[in-house]
Amino acid sequence: MVEINAKRIILRTIPFVLGLQVIAADRGKQPNILFILADDFGWNQLGCNGDKHVQTPHLDKLASEGIRFTRAYVMPQSSPTRGAFFTGKYPGRSRMTAVTHAKPFSNGYMVEPEPLRAIPVEWYNITRMLKDAGYITGISGKWHIGGNYSVQPMKSEMQGRFFERYGIDWAGDANETTDNYKAVDAITNEICTFMETNKDRPFFVWASHFTTHSPLAAPDSLIRKYESLGYKRSTDIWGNTDERPTADFLAMTEFLDTSVGRLLDKLETLGLRENTLVVFVGDNGALGRYWDHSPLRGAKGSLYEGGIRSPLIMRLPGEIAPREICSVPVHIVDLYPTFMELSGGSKPENYVIDGRSLVPLWTNGEAFGRETIFFHHPHYEEMYSKTPSSAIIDGDYKLIHSYGDYYQIDGFKEIHKVPYGKLIKGERFELFNLKEDPQEQNNIVEYHPEIKKRLNQKLTLWLNEIEALLPQTK
Repeated sequence: MVEINAKRIILRTIPFVLGLQVIAADRGKQPNILFILADDFGWNQLGCNGDKHVQTPHLDKLASEGIRFTRAYVMPQSSPTRGAFFTGKYPGRSRMTAVTHAKPFSNGYMVEPEPLRAIPVEWYNITRMLKDAGYITGISGKWHIGGNYSVQPMKSEMQGRFFERYGIDWAGDANETTDNYKAVDAITNEICTFMETNKDRPFFVWASHFTTHSPLAAPDSLIRKYESLGYKRSTDIWGNTDERPTADFLAMTEFLDTSVGRLLDKLETLGLRENTLVVFVGDNGALGRYWDHSPLRGAKGSLYEGGIRSPLIMRLPGEIAPREICSVPVHIVDLYPTFMELSGGSKPENYVIDGRSLVPLWTNGEAFGRETIFFHHPHYEEMYSKTPSSAIIDGDYKLIHSYGDYYQIDGFKEIHKVPYGKLIKGERFELFNLKEDPQEQNNIVEYHPEIKKRLNQKLTLWLNEIEALLPQTK
């Protein structure tokens, strides 16, 4: 196993490195890209990330065949994460800082800015970049970055040209359903067909799952399996229960893992395994009412690690060595320049992206050269105890700035209440040393005013540079 971290790079053996250099020089053929995005999927929801509750053999195997990032970051909600992937821009820059259907919260002490509700078609998004590089592009499942929640309903818009305007050649018919596992099957079937149809040309295809977002649903046989192991079934499809994790949520996770196995098997059958980059990532943490992100704090909707740290696995045989583990902090915006480098694509000089290519982290041991990651979420999310706030991760330290109010939460016993705690007026700064306190239990802001000042200056400068929309005091 090879570990890559911010302080220390352990190189592979020289013959393997030289082999990679030869392969990279002679590759010529553009790699296919299979991008699998799970919904509400916790960082520790995989066996390879330490989970002992659920079986995820296919994703664990994928991790063993490629690189697993232990500090990959996304945004605390779906649309901001998906928008960041699609555009290569931090949500603070793109202004897609909230879910597209969000309504303003009127009971707080701040006034939220109006977020971007749809990605402009003229932006040079990731599919337009890949299409111009010679790829055929496709998507099936969840959309949620403009116009509608799902891909399927948008196919009828603009006389069938809704996705064509974004550089997407094909859009599937799989749609959200209360039986979410049926959508998993439908998306997987469509992606398999797409790969078979386009096996003789470079393709990018996005399996955009609704799972493991509620409503909870899985084959009954799988739910009974986890009930037999002592887990309780949720009392309704929204995951309400007095205990975590629930049997149906675990079954849902395993079923998604099985679908990933089907996609990987299809690549094998088509002879595409060796020339396909497979990427698996979640869009934000799972809901706290049916999943425990321990040892991380928080869950979906939170700027604590449980809300924004995601599993990220990448496999590209011949370029990424098996069983690599990378603890360098990375962000989903980094996938745009990564795909651009691997595909030989390019972007207009005036199109600004925030990401950096991840390729140097696995090819020749180069340091990543970035220690700072930014988060801007100037909105209330009452059901997640979230108030308008921004955050910065800089080296080992993380600073969260709540602009005008915050929720005071009394542990897990508040988890079934909405809001989960009492709203307190006043701004708040929280400073954590993630190396010494990955659980974010000790707010050390009073003990390190100089670090708080330095990080807040960096965060404020960045917000000013990108002209971020800020909440206003009522």
